[in-house]
Amino acid sequence: MKEKVGIQSGSPLELSCKNCGAPVGFDIVRQTYRCSHCGELTGIQEVQRDDLHWKMLQKENTRADFPGNRLEECDCPSCGAKIIFQEGEASETCDFCGSRLVRKELTEEGEMPELIIPFFITFEEARRRMLDWGHAHQNTPEGKSVVSGMGKFKGCYLPYQLVRGPVHGTISRDGNSRKYQCDGYLEGTAVNTSSQLDNLVLNEVEPFDWSAARPFTYGYIAGHKVKLNDISEAQTEKRILAEAAQDFRPEVERVMQTSGVGIQLTSGSLMELSVLLPVCFIKSGKLTAVMNGQTGRIAVSKEREKKSYPWMIEPLLYTILATLLLSIPWHLQIEEIFLVAFVFAAIFFSIMGDGRKSLIHRITMQSENSKAKRENGELKIEERKGILKNPCDNTPVFYEKNNQGRCVPVKIRFYSLRRWFSILTNTFVTVFLPAILAAFVRWVYMEPGEAFMDGYRMQYGAAWYVLAGMIAVMYLAKGVRRDVYEHPILYEILPNGKKRLIGRRKDRKVGILGMFGIGQTQSDGKKLTVFRLIKGLGGIGILLAAVTIVLLIGSTAAIIL
Repeated sequence: MKEKVGIQSGSPLELSCKNCGAPVGFDIVRQTYRCSHCGELTGIQEVQRDDLHWKMLQKENTRADFPGNRLEECDCPSCGAKIIFQEGEASETCDFCGSRLVRKELTEEGEMPELIIPFFITFEEARRRMLDWGHAHQNTPEGKSVVSGMGKFKGCYLPYQLVRGPVHGTISRDGNSRKYQCDGYLEGTAVNTSSQLDNLVLNEVEPFDWSAARPFTYGYIAGHKVKLNDISEAQTEKRILAEAAQDFRPEVERVMQTSGVGIQLTSGSLMELSVLLPVCFIKSGKLTAVMNGQTGRIAVSKEREKKSYPWMIEPLLYTILATLLLSIPWHLQIEEIFLVAFVFAAIFFSIMGDGRKSLIHRITMQSENSKAKRENGELKIEERKGILKNPCDNTPVFYEKNNQGRCVPVKIRFYSLRRWFSILTNTFVTVFLPAILAAFVRWVYMEPGEAFMDGYRMQYGAAWYVLAGMIAVMYLAKGVRRDVYEHPILYEILPNGKKRLIGRRKDRKVGILGMFGIGQTQSDGKKLTVFRLIKGLGGIGILLAAVTIVLLIGSTAAIIL
């Protein structure tokens, strides 16, 4: 008979297979836990039931260990922070805002956490490390503020919620109306539930080494100040989804091929464990400096911001390419090249910059990932990129409907050689359509022995070429991007890891008319056609259609007559 999912080493963070006892991990494609050794699958609900059972046992153990009047709780009248002290250790000021503390009734055991990661670095070691960091960055406003603010350096256990469970996302891309769906599973995501410190800076000192997490007992907090949760469940949920969005963002930006993405998340059935994590900090005015009390990683912010304009790269490349294509064959002089570049820049930046915004980033300075250890009792901190990573993969998976209407995990692509060939062919045909039609008519009605070029004057279609050429420039500069991202190329991810092309061919088709919204699904659920567009524009639409037809026929006739 198979056993329940096991909790290894008394921690709910380490799960074992119910079949063979080996560690299990979450398979995000199948949305279930899977044993890496025997392949046994375990449902999310089974793991959550096991977590609940562990939490009940831990509360009973904590209740038995409750120290009664050895702990006292103080409320800050200014910022509302609830801080726990051992009896006789109460300070006269709040570590977070500097206000005087007011003693209150004894703390309740129900507010105590279920897990704790103990301090590995002593307070004096942390103080020396933070001061060294300030001296090493003394040429920055942050470094100077850290050195001058060391008198406010504190150490404290901060409250977090450790989250496990499914999350569903709706993804949008700047300039596009299509929505994409993705699913993820949060594993090992720690969310701070204290309102006094900057959550962004606290995130930058992660990750923690979760292998050191222990079931909470009061002995761990002896001699340390403890901060309790002081935000509502709604605020906690908001922070969880915000951090999940940050976890999702690198993969979403990679798939969508831009940093201009919107991520809207909703949570499924989340399992939360309350945990205390060791943190040292300075909170002084606009400065927030934080150190991980387990690993020694440092993050500092002084509420400075910087702007970036990543969207400007694309029009700049278009401007350079167009200038080179025109300048080289015509052997333009340097003054003429600058003039041409200015004209192309005005065109491309105005077209491609419409509706695009700058990205605003908070300036946060942090040290590399670090790991602390002791050699002969002396603290050693090793710093390097990737030395300590979150062992859990929170990468989202995109889902779309297959040919049978069933939602399946997919790999999304937007460009291929075949698609680029189609784009360039469509553009060429649009610009030179009168010449192509005239060539066909000339070939059909050409007399025997008559030279083809005797009745074929391609230059007479200039009126159409100019109009279509401007449309083609707009299409290549902006319309292609909009059209392509509205019609993705979808590959279903099969259980064996292989991929299979799905979707109808017409749903992947791109064309120059897509720039005007042709082929896009409207609010009534129907796709926009040329006829519907003309009808929607009314008299103006009919006039534009008539002018286009007359210009096409006239240019074709001018070439062969």
